[in-house]
Amino acid sequence: MTDPNPPVDDEDFEAFAEEYEEHRDALYDLISDYADDKQLDDGLLAAMVLDLAVSLRMIAYANSVEKPSVSGLKMELDRFNKDAEEHARSAKQDAEDFIAEVKASREEGGEPNA
Repeated sequence: MTDPNPPVDDEDFEAFAEEYEEHRDALYDLISDYADDKQLDDGLLAAMVLDLAVSLRMIAYANSVEKPSVSGLKMELDRFNKDAEEHARSAKQDAEDFIAEVKASREEGGEPNA
């Protein structure tokens, strides 16, 4: 039986992480610019991005399997929910640093980085 989580080469992971951050930052800038241009409330924007994330995950599931099913989609959405919960837990652990960064940025007259 093969290992479902084979070891990842550190160099490959670093390259992936760097590319991920580049794409994340670019998408953040696009979405932020759009929200600023349309004067969208931050809370509404977060809800819209979450809606898009769920929709994209549903589409990814449908495109990744030969015979998509309702039960398969529900399982995929359960995995998405688990991923989202883990991400939120991680953000909670970084809450102190985030708030310190926001306060420092406000004192400097800038905007916090996400």
